[in-house]
Amino acid sequence: MNMSLISLGLLVGMTGVGCAGLDEAEAVDSVSTDATSQVTQDLVTHVTGTSPVTFVATSGNETKPYDQSATSVVAYTRNSTTGAFTAYPGTGSADGTISVPNVPSGRIYLKLGSRYLVSTSRAFDLGSTEWGRDGTFASLPTPVTVSATGLSPWHPGDFLEMYSLNAGAFGYMGGAATGRPLAGATSLSGLSFDYAHMLNPVLLDSSRGDVFSLAQMRLQTSANGVSYRAMHKVLNASMTQVEGQPTTVNGTFTQPVATGTFEVDWRRSAFEAMRTQVNPGAVSTYNEIWMSARPAALSSAFASISGPPLLVKLNPDAQRTDIVTGSMTYNNPLPAAWQKVATAVAGFTQSYALGTATPYTMNVDIRVEQEASAFTAAPVEPLVGPVQAPLVNTRGAFQNLTGVGTDASLRWSKPLIGTATNYVVNIYRLGTSNGSTTATRVAMLHTDLQSVYLPPDVLRAGGTYFAEIQSWYQPGSNLATSPFKRSLPRGRASVLTGMFSP
Repeated sequence: MNMSLISLGLLVGMTGVGCAGLDEAEAVDSVSTDATSQVTQDLVTHVTGTSPVTFVATSGNETKPYDQSATSVVAYTRNSTTGAFTAYPGTGSADGTISVPNVPSGRIYLKLGSRYLVSTSRAFDLGSTEWGRDGTFASLPTPVTVSATGLSPWHPGDFLEMYSLNAGAFGYMGGAATGRPLAGATSLSGLSFDYAHMLNPVLLDSSRGDVFSLAQMRLQTSANGVSYRAMHKVLNASMTQVEGQPTTVNGTFTQPVATGTFEVDWRRSAFEAMRTQVNPGAVSTYNEIWMSARPAALSSAFASISGPPLLVKLNPDAQRTDIVTGSMTYNNPLPAAWQKVATAVAGFTQSYALGTATPYTMNVDIRVEQEASAFTAAPVEPLVGPVQAPLVNTRGAFQNLTGVGTDASLRWSKPLIGTATNYVVNIYRLGTSNGSTTATRVAMLHTDLQSVYLPPDVLRAGGTYFAEIQSWYQPGSNLATSPFKRSLPRGRASVLTGMFSP
């Protein structure tokens, strides 16, 4: 099955301090008050969930269940007096359903693999809506060689973007591709790349309506003199792939008849102002805006994906100053009815090292996603900021901590900017390999509160960890009960803690 968001894919237990007394409802500035988080022993409920995946393709839409039969399903309750978790085993089925019987009322931590949904709900929507048909990914090296005429004279700042609208495949010709055009070239002669390295490498099948498209994203200058890249010319070719076998494509780049314009007042300084809230030692790495389009059927759904093919990409320099672009033009090969969506991202990094091992660099961002018309109508700035004052148990989380216990808790205060509708907490375990520090995500927790407790076995004695706390602004959807639903507008901002160990 084409990979959905389901498959792609936080604490008082400090040494010397008991767990009793702090329930989720008591967290500072709680989003909601949960009067039922204390387990009521005489009321037993049944936890259920469904996992329909709707594939939206140009050849037609299709809904299938996501197979949950291999998913570890457990509902945990936590006693707010003793701090102890009780596990209630459940099952997942091939028809996409999950079931956990005999669960006491109150807040639960519903475990689905390494993901936990922290909620008082007993019915969970685990479905998603995906762009592209159901298909199979290339995992083995699958070479593609392209020869084509009709390029506009190649600029050193141009790049090539691959996509297939029906399959939902996309990717870019990165450094591993060979035969890329030189300055001034008007043709491709043996451009070669490994299709398995694309970002969404769904194997193409012309009998199912798939078309291989390769776009020249050309370096241009906006009305106000700002550099940007825009969809310019496109090669379309019929192609059927067999995983592990080479494919050759020949054709001609042509310029789409339809055109469009896009302009933004980009408040990059507003994103940069939040850098030290991500982490006092965070480093700014990049900032960019891209504008794309997606099938109209996704515009009214809680859709899981927006992204390539890009129509405009804006990252003109490494500065953090504000930019008013003026008009940016692009050629549009996509269906006129498709909804145009824009994303603004500011990236940040924080380094973690175990002993003398080479540090691991963690990348996070602050981002905004809206309809493209909203980017044009008002200044582009964060919709929600990072959480404030993160704590591991009762200690500041930006420092490195030891002795936090295996039953630790994370707490935080509301963002200073915007309103968070949900929070997602990712827990990473650090390790070493070949002299370098590594990081492995061991848990992801979704909640509408401002504190989470780490369920059993997330933290283990002898391990070293760090957390990413994401604040989400996504009105109309609840990530704690529908974790794979996405709607517009939405914003997200991350905080990275220091290292901590039990």
